[in-house]
Amino acid sequence: MADLNENIMSRDDFKMILDNSFDEIFVVNNKGIVTYVNEACKQHYGLNPSEMIGKNIHYLLDKGYYSPALAPVVLQDKKTVTVEQQTKSGIKLVVTATPVINESGEIDFIVMNSRDITQIEQLKQDLDKTKKLVNHYKNKVDELSQQVSYFKGYSFRDEKMKSCLKIVQRVAQVNSTVLILGESGTGKNVLAMDIHKMSRRKEGPFICINGATIPEHLLESELFGYCRGAFTGADKYGKVGLVELANGGTLFLDEIGEIPLGIQAKLLELIQERRFIPVGGKEHRKIDIRIIAATNRNLVQLIEEGKFREDLYYRLSVIEIDTPPLRERSEDIIPLLQFFLKKYDHMYAYSHKFDKRCLSILENYSWPGNIREMEHLAERLVVTIPEGYILPEHLPSKIFKLPSIPSSRSLLQDELSNWKNLKKASDEEAIIIRLYNTLHSSYKVASTLNISQSKVTRIVRNYKQSCTASQNS
Repeated sequence: MADLNENIMSRDDFKMILDNSFDEIFVVNNKGIVTYVNEACKQHYGLNPSEMIGKNIHYLLDKGYYSPALAPVVLQDKKTVTVEQQTKSGIKLVVTATPVINESGEIDFIVMNSRDITQIEQLKQDLDKTKKLVNHYKNKVDELSQQVSYFKGYSFRDEKMKSCLKIVQRVAQVNSTVLILGESGTGKNVLAMDIHKMSRRKEGPFICINGATIPEHLLESELFGYCRGAFTGADKYGKVGLVELANGGTLFLDEIGEIPLGIQAKLLELIQERRFIPVGGKEHRKIDIRIIAATNRNLVQLIEEGKFREDLYYRLSVIEIDTPPLRERSEDIIPLLQFFLKKYDHMYAYSHKFDKRCLSILENYSWPGNIREMEHLAERLVVTIPEGYILPEHLPSKIFKLPSIPSSRSLLQDELSNWKNLKKASDEEAIIIRLYNTLHSSYKVASTLNISQSKVTRIVRNYKQSCTASQNS
């Protein structure tokens, strides 16, 4: 009789099996700490397992090794979730996260299985089903993120942003093509989602494709799909593209300025005729979709450089929405900081407050990453700083070491003296305007004079409007 021990695998045997798996096996505990990852992580993230094990998932997210986050959704819902992720190495993964629940009904671990789908032509017949499932859950994740996004539960104070949101509400009611412009991080994708959710197509799919993240040789088949036998290595049954998956809903073309000229011609036909030909096909397929595009590039300049079709630009820009950068919306900076701090304090059951000096530094920061940078900073501070006041030295060095905006001490003293000896209302307004022109902050003016910020904002706004009227007359 054979020795039973011969059939028992050792720990090294198990490790060898897992490390030779085509799929990545990624395990985190209920505190978000990576406890195991197999050798597939080298190809996906450019890191050895030893460099990932022991790290918090928020650290890996902040470093940009992959996105979007999946574990927080599973920890909240305690259900298996599948989404599509993009890694720092440019690899696209389909990730299924499964919670391991103990006898008390709590999560001990989350086991994530990730499959590389970058080389689309190598996928099997079930990719179509997987793609539909990925998009389904991606929409669910997007909806979850919108529930806690900066557009929900917050009223913008800046007039530019208010005007932008009014346009969003109006265009949502029609079917016109929309082009959303603005710097990275200003919330273009959120505006696109809001237009869809307020439109008559809200029950249909919202399909997003980022022109900057898909290799050029795969982009056409990803968008339009392909017929059986279209090229060597193609699935023998063909493939449904994202355009067709968006039927009855909205197709969001993010980073439209990165799409190659050859594919721009097919997009032009799609917008004009609402039809397309799959790769390797001979007949048109009609489609019922609304198209929203977005870019942080200057398309007019790209046209002059011969990198973007002028006719496509005019088709896309039936309605243009320009999202203003955060540095031009000073009235929203401090309220948004407080909003995000409260949001993540609530999410992680903490309690923080900003020190006034810290707020002053953040108000004068240029925010090159815009609202996305602000939201990530708020989460980072909540997670890494003990409960209590957030001080200037807690800020990242790139922010904390910035020199503060210089101000004239003598000018402030003179204006404070004038304020104490006010004789008429016009003098009051003049002092407020002069201080605002020096401090460039309604919050600082209000703090200096010990008056409400809303009063300063109203006087400054009226002053700017009168200046504009004078210039136009």
